Amino acid sequence: MTPGSRPTSDDVRRWVSEDFGVHAVVVDEVTGGTDTSAAVWRVIDGEGTAWAAKWTTRPSRTGTRLVSSMAAAGLEGTPGTRTTADGRRRSRRAGGKLALTRWSDGEDAATVGLGLEAWRAYGALLADVHAHAFPVPPRRQGARRGIRRRRRRYRAEIRALDAAADLAGRSAVADADADADAGAAAGAAQATAAAAARSADPVLDLWRDARDRVDLLLRGTRLEPGAAGDPVPCHGDPHLGNVLVESDGSLRLVDWDEAVVGPREIDLHLVEFSVLFTPATPEQLAAFRAGYGPVELDERRLVRYACIRALEDLTSTMTAALTSTGADRDEALRVVTGILAPAGSASLVEPRLRQALDLQGI
Repeated sequence: MTPGSRPTSDDVRRWVSEDFGVHAVVVDEVTGGTDTSAAVWRVIDGEGTAWAAKWTTRPSRTGTRLVSSMAAAGLEGTPGTRTTADGRRRSRRAGGKLALTRWSDGEDAATVGLGLEAWRAYGALLADVHAHAFPVPPRRQGARRGIRRRRRRYRAEIRALDAAADLAGRSAVADADADADAGAAAGAAQATAAAAARSADPVLDLWRDARDRVDLLLRGTRLEPGAAGDPVPCHGDPHLGNVLVESDGSLRLVDWDEAVVGPREIDLHLVEFSVLFTPATPEQLAAFRAGYGPVELDERRLVRYACIRALEDLTSTMTAALTSTGADRDEALRVVTGILAPAGSASLVEPRLRQALDLQGI
């Protein structure tokens, strides 16, 4: 394969044979994900067993170690893994890492929904993950070490978006002035309006409109937790899109690339403040908490984490919308508007954020 390019199905067929000893009869790429640094294939071997082959350039060592540890402990709800022929959890291929886990034919909970008993099971599943005995992994370059997920910090994204909006605004004024001078004798107002319309960008318009809300979220990142959180193994991104409902009704957590050892609020803020534009109802939250069990959560930490997540998602998709075209741009714009909509993650956290800021005097 060409250096820097994504693997093909033929690449994966050869790699799973050479690295994992699996003779692939069928290799189908799975589409629809938003992670551009990873790719997934459904692999069926000669015995009819289905596997998920995932190649990623992200530093996901903690996730593979955690999944292997939980599978060895018999923890239900986590995918079974297959090691390489020489006993490693992943193989190195084409500048990334390849892992092989058992495929699940379950449907994601964000699509099929969960009844209240399933919400209770969802809570119990995350409680089992958090209770699992797993040592804090060694610090490694690029590995996730807390709530932050993106390699590029959201504050740098904000500065870049502000600069783009400022440049576009100055360009619009310059174009308008030039057209006004050229057409002073015949329709200067119309020429000015035309120049402004040419310089307009819906992404930057959205950014300007949302800028005060971004500042509010930034204030939330300065909230100080009330106490140090006990470090526990966390999935890192356990929204309902990463929860599969199996044919027997059991639940399975997938996509462990964001796994981290840290305060349990890293996971639980995603239950309180959904990132899928469908907030949990009070009844669903009550069922989840009943399944999870009694625990004292730090409100300021929950809110702070939700602010950071909203800022990361908002700035990264704003940047993607600004730099992409066609269907990719449309999808990024859909996510941006969703985050800012009444059911979006930015909107969900704002009421509790204002309360927390008032109480802490920020």
